[in-house]
Amino acid sequence: MDSYLKNEPGTNAKPLMEILHDCADGYKKFAAIKTAVEMGFFEQLTAPQTLEELAKTLRTDPRVTANLCRILVSLDLVDQENDCFKNTALSNTYLTAGSPLCQREVIQNLANGLKLWEQLTGILESGPLVASEEQYFANNLIHSLAREALCGELQRTVGLVTRFAEFKKAKKLLDLGGGHGLYAIAFAAANPDIRAYVYDFPDVAKDTRRYIREFRANRVEVIQGNFFQDNLGEGYDVVFFSSNPGGKNPRLVAKIYSCLNEGGLFINKHCFYSPEESSKSALLDMEWSLTKFAGVAKENRVYSFAGDLFFEDYLDLLQEYFNILEIYPAQDFAGYPLSKIGDALDSKTIIGTKKSRV
Repeated sequence: MDSYLKNEPGTNAKPLMEILHDCADGYKKFAAIKTAVEMGFFEQLTAPQTLEELAKTLRTDPRVTANLCRILVSLDLVDQENDCFKNTALSNTYLTAGSPLCQREVIQNLANGLKLWEQLTGILESGPLVASEEQYFANNLIHSLAREALCGELQRTVGLVTRFAEFKKAKKLLDLGGGHGLYAIAFAAANPDIRAYVYDFPDVAKDTRRYIREFRANRVEVIQGNFFQDNLGEGYDVVFFSSNPGGKNPRLVAKIYSCLNEGGLFINKHCFYSPEESSKSALLDMEWSLTKFAGVAKENRVYSFAGDLFFEDYLDLLQEYFNILEIYPAQDFAGYPLSKIGDALDSKTIIGTKKSRV
């Protein structure tokens, strides 16, 4: 044992220590931001305040408050001028309650994910935690996805779709499994002749209505149902289908085809796999496997379900029903990765028009 005291290890510890440093550093920064959001720091710092004023208003310990403010300054979330602290433009836009772009829900969703990871030992021993598909999306995730989408992915996606002539003359749009409904709301805003319908579970629909009210979208309505089991209706000029467990399932293609008018536009935005792919992200594969849906079989890769088709096979099936107009890679529309469920990874947006079938 004396040799361990006299000689440095034969295997350099630096790579491990760098990994652990990044883990500890990132976690502490996240905890600081989360606490500042929850305590109302950013609401108070829309105007300059001294540490004494801030601590008195928030009823916090002045010395600890000073340390937290210094961390926020180091992260460029708060500016310091002499004895006063004030939000940067980044914080005013994305961390202040009342801003339509506030990412409070995203921070909470990240925290929920970390809590799930803290149960990893028990899940390894006993298996994934069970939740209904409806509950999973009706929880904080739907609000996190909504606020993330507003940071760029929604606008870029809508921009790709609205350039097509079929969209410009459309009157009726279906946002299938649309969740928060922001895509339907944005499409309706882009085309004043469109009436849009968001189709999702009843427990999700109440949140959809919240966003319809928030954005005063009077030409957007909600349809409650399960699209695997229930009828989708008919007479749609556009069907938009994005980031959904059924997005690569062959059972839905004919159903979507049937609800569209002749020449109608179908937009499918999902993360597809090829046969040779084993993983897109080991961390997200693990996070995906920590829970399971009652009655729905997840595969071991993130965003994969039993019965999903590989990209090439799904595209072949689509081409039996649709004329493919364009396939856009993720770089043309994807948002910003956060190493959590909701990241676009290498998703594709496939746009096609309904064929006349004999």
